[in-house]
Amino acid sequence: MRNRFEEKRSEIGKVLEKAKELLKSKEYKKAIEELEKNRFRDIDYYLLLAEAYEGIGNSEKAEIYLEEARFLDTEYRSRHYLQRGITLASMKNFKAAERELLQSVKLNPFEKDAYLELYKLYKEMNSHRKMVKTLETIMTIDPYSKFPYVELSRFYAVRRNYRKAEEVLRRGIELINSADLHYELGRVYAEWGKLEEAKEELREACRLDFKNADYRQKLIEVMVSDEDYEGALQVVHNTLELFPDAVYLLESAAALYAMVGKDDVAEHYYRRAIGLSEGFIREDALKAFSEFLTERGRFDQAEEVLKEIIFHTDNVWVLLDAFSELSVILLDQGRLEEIVEIGKFILDNPELTEDEVCEVSEIVGDVLYELGKFEEAKEFYERILKEAVDEKQIKRAYSKLKEVEEVEGLEKMLRG
Repeated sequence: MRNRFEEKRSEIGKVLEKAKELLKSKEYKKAIEELEKNRFRDIDYYLLLAEAYEGIGNSEKAEIYLEEARFLDTEYRSRHYLQRGITLASMKNFKAAERELLQSVKLNPFEKDAYLELYKLYKEMNSHRKMVKTLETIMTIDPYSKFPYVELSRFYAVRRNYRKAEEVLRRGIELINSADLHYELGRVYAEWGKLEEAKEELREACRLDFKNADYRQKLIEVMVSDEDYEGALQVVHNTLELFPDAVYLLESAAALYAMVGKDDVAEHYYRRAIGLSEGFIREDALKAFSEFLTERGRFDQAEEVLKEIIFHTDNVWVLLDAFSELSVILLDQGRLEEIVEIGKFILDNPELTEDEVCEVSEIVGDVLYELGKFEEAKEFYERILKEAVDEKQIKRAYSKLKEVEEVEGLEKMLRG
């Protein structure tokens, strides 16, 4: 690429040098012929053409090329300030960056990139009024760009000014019948609680961008919020025809069938989702399936699924969440020894943070206390006192430790 650029500059240089020689000899027509054989976007090129046309008495054409040279010079200087502004912004020198970018748009009021950089700058500076003003300017100079409508509508929606967000998006949709804008408007209506309007806009987004799975997923969510489960299932199945192996869609189908009481069908889709996924996505599907089983009192199967997560996951957050769920099941069944065994297995995981170690240690210590294994329980409470930073957790561990010591003291007295 650099070689091509150098070749181009060399070619321009040769043409300009030849034209200069012809102008020195007052061969204006030949200079014009030579220059106009090659069309370049270059300040010197335009100035030489202006001089040549002035030489043959065509002042009007000369002025046109002088204007081109002035315009290009302004554009180059504007881009120079733009690049300086970007560099200063990356160095967190926001005030200096703002000055350079404002100089860029002063020289070239139609420099869209400079306004985009100003918007990013004001966003980082949390200068809300300037953010809004800059986005409105972009809408004026580039009204067919989706970006300012989306950004400004989100700005208002976050602040729960849904009417303003709606106005901005409607303004954009009048100019650009874009799936993105209909999707954003659907999201605004959903947050606003206008579910019928939300569904209408999201359906239009799906119609305009038929294969966009995100639009379809949002439509499903809104239908579920509106308790339109049959409609949501129809969208899920239509989408599965396009993406038959999409795990999140299979999970959506499973959850929806569970909501309408079709547990056998729900289980089928959960198992399909698990079979088609791997890694964290598979673990997420397993977790959803375990919750489904637990809610239906199928504790043995839920236990089996949770143990698969615990003994195979590399994700500590997933591990602890599964342990918490399994502990509830085992506790209800009086299987305290198993909680201790699994808790000790988890504590051997080198990826646990100190907080996570203390969290699991407290569960194991409390279970050992209930089992009457006070000496073992003491070890876990002492570990918490040594490593914990949470004041409430420290107080709980200290209180339990005192209880253990009191019980042990009482036992010694009774033994005489």
